[in-house]
Amino acid sequence: MTEPDFSNVETAGCPAGDAGRDMILRMNREHGPLRAWGFAHIPVGRSMLDVGCGAGAALRELAERYPEAVLTGCDISPLAVETATALNEDFVKAGRMRFLQCGVPDLPFGDGAFDTVFSVESLYFWPDQAAGLREIRRVLVPGGWFMTALEMAGGAMNERQLAIVEHLKMRCPTQAELRDLMLEAGFADVSVEFEPEHRWLCAAGRK
Repeated sequence: MTEPDFSNVETAGCPAGDAGRDMILRMNREHGPLRAWGFAHIPVGRSMLDVGCGAGAALRELAERYPEAVLTGCDISPLAVETATALNEDFVKAGRMRFLQCGVPDLPFGDGAFDTVFSVESLYFWPDQAAGLREIRRVLVPGGWFMTALEMAGGAMNERQLAIVEHLKMRCPTQAELRDLMLEAGFADVSVEFEPEHRWLCAAGRK
């Protein structure tokens, strides 16, 4: 049997090098429908944080859609921060957007700093998902919303996805597990939806 080729996802947890740049730019292009589906689950505020922002496509879309919004992206990958900053140079120079190298569960923001926090295709790689969700709740204003959208749901993956998960040691919660994580982190009005056609998973909750 031919060994699977993981070269295009090898640095998915912390993109680096040419392969990492290619991957995050590809995600910018390909994850538009997943992002749109995720955002349909929450109201969007004026101060937003993208945890695991990658190359910054989600924030650019939001900046164009909500001209009054101020947006922050964070990623543990220096390459992602560099690429996202370059791709959003106009918004960064205008003072509407910034990018920082950091991640959960240690976010360098004060309590209640954001109206909306979201994370697309990132939660799998968090070192401690429960602690990460608690930290996200901390930086939300009372009544603020968090959303995470994932294209790999525990118990609903194809063979290729399962091979990637095993190779990269990803932690992919099931719908029930993700609900429990959100509730244990203290979120209210929690909804966790599975989209069967694409096997996507989205969780949303309010502080």
